[in-house]
Amino acid sequence: MSEKFKGPFGSCCKDLSDAMKQPPSSFFFVEKNQVLYLTVGYVQTEKGPGWFDQAVIFCPFCGKQLQSREEIAKKAARG
Repeated sequence: MSEKFKGPFGSCCKDLSDAMKQPPSSFFFVEKNQVLYLTVGYVQTEKGPGWFDQAVIFCPFCGKQLQSREEIAKKAARG
């Protein structure tokens, strides 16, 4: 298991930092519960678009571990 990166999301490498800032809005985002997510798909419904988001554990650019499954579960439980 790799050592978890301790900085804020987007500070592990320039590529993730840039990806989180892409206009008009990034597919990477931090929820109110402080979990980093990546939008991986969407579906058009009769009520409008529905988005499928996945919590990011490892940076897709540099491979550093950003959060653990345990951290995500605790933060998600808090709301």
